[in-house]
Amino acid sequence: MPANAKRLVLLLALLLFVGGALWVRHLHLAERGQVKVLRLYGNIDLREVQVAFHDTGRIEKLLFVEGASVHAGELLALLNPVRYQDIVDADSRTLDRDRAQETNAQKTWNRVKRLAQADFNTRQQKDDARAALDMAKAATRRDMAQRAFDERQLADTRLYAPVDGIVQTRILEPGDMAFPQTPVYTLARTRPLWARVYIEEPELGHIHEGMPATVTSDSSPKERFAGYVGYISPAAEFTPKEVQTRHQRTILVYRARIYLSCPTRKLRLGMPVTVRIPLQGAPPLPARCPDGSPAETVHGGG
Repeated sequence: MPANAKRLVLLLALLLFVGGALWVRHLHLAERGQVKVLRLYGNIDLREVQVAFHDTGRIEKLLFVEGASVHAGELLALLNPVRYQDIVDADSRTLDRDRAQETNAQKTWNRVKRLAQADFNTRQQKDDARAALDMAKAATRRDMAQRAFDERQLADTRLYAPVDGIVQTRILEPGDMAFPQTPVYTLARTRPLWARVYIEEPELGHIHEGMPATVTSDSSPKERFAGYVGYISPAAEFTPKEVQTRHQRTILVYRARIYLSCPTRKLRLGMPVTVRIPLQGAPPLPARCPDGSPAETVHGGG
């Protein structure tokens, strides 16, 4: 073989070797780049609270409509209190009467004790006075307990928000009859707020509870909301129909929750979102929200 041909063959072999090495390095870097950020898809989820009165009555006033924000302890609705107020007033009159009788029984007992020292009364009179005083005290305690119970029923004509939330549904209206088993409002809790996502089994080894994450939505693609992995289900399940993954829908996945550090009304119930979990060099979780309130701390829960 001529010398020029040998040199050409060697040059081609060298080029193939260098090209192959560069391609392998490119694939390796690409593979590493793929696992730096885990991308998941899911929907915003939250808890709902059914709020109802403790007692039966005619609704007199509802103070909020759908979409209104409410805070824990805020007055939501009122029943007509007339019937319960009349009962409390009657309890007060009964208590005043029995307290007067207790005062008279106490005076009688004190007088009998003084006379007993001088032997001016019999033992039977002393026993009768003591028994009358005990009965009067028992009647007073019974009246106080009854009035406290009826005052509790009167207070239950006022319905308060048990949690912070948004009025999702106003079920009843003023004039309707309210019952303990019939909700008046449905509240969507604003804290905690999370994205429900599904993780494939090969990806479980890359993430754990407490890892920082970011959440974006199609309506605000340039705005990233800080969050963290708060819960990973211990049991596998089949991929839900509404979730699309890069594999077949019949594969097993694990349900997870990505809690938002700063809940926002920009993310609403059922909204599809994209979750990104940095696997390397993740930023720390924020200590405070943009409005100055403390950010949600890491916690788990199913």
